[in-house]
Amino acid sequence: MSRIQELIKEYGKNKDKGTYRDILAEIQTGEVLYSAFSPVTRGHFVDYVEGIPSAFLFSEKQYCEDFCRHIKESGHTVGIAECKKDSRLSMLSDYHRSGIESVLIDNGKAHILIPLSDLINVPDFSKIPENQRPVINPTFVCSANRFFQCIENKTITPDKEINFLSDAYNARYIIPVEGKPEGNKVNIPSIGRNDGEKVIPFFTDINEYRKLDHENKFTPMPATFAHIENLCNENEIVVINPFGFNFTITKETCEAVHKAIKLAPQTDGERAVIYTLERIPTDITDKLSEIFDNDARIIRAFIKGLRKDSGSELIVSVDCGDTEESEVKAILEKVKAETEKLTDKTVNFASSGSYIGKLASSETVPFFERFVIDVSIPPENFDMGE
Repeated sequence: MSRIQELIKEYGKNKDKGTYRDILAEIQTGEVLYSAFSPVTRGHFVDYVEGIPSAFLFSEKQYCEDFCRHIKESGHTVGIAECKKDSRLSMLSDYHRSGIESVLIDNGKAHILIPLSDLINVPDFSKIPENQRPVINPTFVCSANRFFQCIENKTITPDKEINFLSDAYNARYIIPVEGKPEGNKVNIPSIGRNDGEKVIPFFTDINEYRKLDHENKFTPMPATFAHIENLCNENEIVVINPFGFNFTITKETCEAVHKAIKLAPQTDGERAVIYTLERIPTDITDKLSEIFDNDARIIRAFIKGLRKDSGSELIVSVDCGDTEESEVKAILEKVKAETEKLTDKTVNFASSGSYIGKLASSETVPFFERFVIDVSIPPENFDMGE
């Protein structure tokens, strides 16, 4: 049994701060750890754990192999990346670049979820003027990695696609420039693909950029999605992170991105990501079911996670059948007020007829559904069973 496993078990019993610090120290300086890796995105395997985008790190290779075998059963291709002591800080920093906010240690055994900020000093660029900030796109890299992982195992949903495309639009990029710019014109070198097509490379950060220009042959310059659109309008093909998740953009793709921008969910002006919960919070859904049961207008309800920049919340999509929309709004306001008395967790409510409500009810089963007998069926045709 690894030292980390021993410490995790000990911490599970006593919740001692000293034991927790020992776990952090082992993760930061232990001789070798193993990380789950996605060959599809050529990046870290990422998933939401307790509403947080997380990486999966293991103290023994066998634990990682067991995890990979389990994940492969759901249709993913997963590999193992060995991380030795001298490259540990680099790997943890790359977690941040990839939009990962927590690390699940030894999933499948005695495990612990650790905020990435407890393991490294996560940089805060908010106080630096935007035009002086380094180009880094953790939100986009995270949604891209999840998007291509879900394409692989055929679990892609409209909300994941919309999140990914809208993040691509809002990202800042790095492009390689050959020679000196002439006025507003720059010479961006193209690279060849396996199919013989020439494409223009764009990069989400300097780490991805260096995979092309590791000998400093070009000059890195900032760019936006508008530059991608200009190139696509000239019938060029653009590829974002060709040595990473490898997202190809054409003129048709740009049109899809603009549609996604209009549809991207927001709450209170914040970008929002809707995702399927790993576990249904039955303590909340049981209380909500009692509330819904007392209002005959509510037919069914669905619950998902809602990830915002300010943190993780819940969203409930409520189906009120043919009830007028103005009446549905009053129902939801009443339900929200009652819910706030029962839980400290933030629960948002949306009509299943709204766009955000449709996202919250897609690809999931209702946690509440009213049993309704169709009185239009003649009694002689109503099958009561044996």
